[in-house]
Amino acid sequence: MKKGYELTYNWVMDLLQSCDFKESAKRLNLRLSGDAVMIAFLGRTYAVSKEAIRLAEEKILWLSKKEGYEYHVKSVLGYYLLSEADAEPQNDFCTLAHFSHGIFENRELSGDRLTSVFGADYNKFRKAAEKLSMRFEGEKSSGQYVWSYLLLPKIPIKIVYYEGDEDYPAKVQVLYDKTAILFFKFEPLAVLHGSFIEGFAAVGETEQ
Repeated sequence: MKKGYELTYNWVMDLLQSCDFKESAKRLNLRLSGDAVMIAFLGRTYAVSKEAIRLAEEKILWLSKKEGYEYHVKSVLGYYLLSEADAEPQNDFCTLAHFSHGIFENRELSGDRLTSVFGADYNKFRKAAEKLSMRFEGEKSSGQYVWSYLLLPKIPIKIVYYEGDEDYPAKVQVLYDKTAILFFKFEPLAVLHGSFIEGFAAVGETEQ
């Protein structure tokens, strides 16, 4: 019996059969190579075609042990290509929970996995961020470091590392441009969020 993530992948593949790859690639700033659209994600490049979604290149080697992770990534990238949105980022950022209209709280959609990997080790966080070509924006306040990253061509994010102190532990927060919800419905956006957190954590785990 197929797992849920396999069924989701098959559903996305079915939808891709009627997708105009040329139009979508142009609108979403993606590269078209032959019959496939190339999508960069966390140091990897995936080729999305009507036959399959496959890992085409790895510039950064990392591995997630989470069950179904690759299926989730492939499905959400295929879903991105299916988006009909035509918008530009507004440089106005919010938490993922903002898009749920109160159904989920911030703590339910938090980056606890990142916090567990990086903890109070900002140097480890910085090395992983630099490896992924994230851009350091500066120290917003004492012990609060802000980085920016283009998760997908139309989906910029900010990653905020809070150093913590004797009263509050270190934590990592991910913020999305408010236009992200135009490209993804909330559920697949949450999958994208989880895929980013797991992938970034896996990159962090390669840093000793």
